[in-house]
Amino acid sequence: MNDIRPLLIVEDSDEDFEVTCWALQQAGLTRPILRSVRAEEAWQRLCPALRPPDWAERLPCLVLLDLNLPGTNGRQLLEDWRRIEQPPPIPIVILSTSNNPRDVAACYRLGAAGYLCKPLSLDRYVEKMREFTRYWFDAITLPDAC
Repeated sequence: MNDIRPLLIVEDSDEDFEVTCWALQQAGLTRPILRSVRAEEAWQRLCPALRPPDWAERLPCLVLLDLNLPGTNGRQLLEDWRRIEQPPPIPIVILSTSNNPRDVAACYRLGAAGYLCKPLSLDRYVEKMREFTRYWFDAITLPDAC
């Protein structure tokens, strides 16, 4: 069922992950949150080489992706995702400290469903996560598992 599928956060920084989870909880998000610290780990969760029978039911409903990851970065993950012939219907939203227009444009060109800049203020971060949760979990309908 779509309302219990987790949100996947791909974030290598423990501090940024904790702050994001806290801000999402303050914003009222109650669904489970999964974490991948590297793009390769997220890829294995989203597109495993061997798919168990319940693979589709375990997919996240949405991915929050940091751009600056060790090894394969967020841009490369988006590029690889775009090459899949029939990717699972999972929106990927960028969550980055960069507000560089080139980064924003590049991510949208690669198929990002959205781009959020991490605010420096905790109050503003909570408000941004509140807007994010209202949009993605209240205003629109996310696809069911494949």
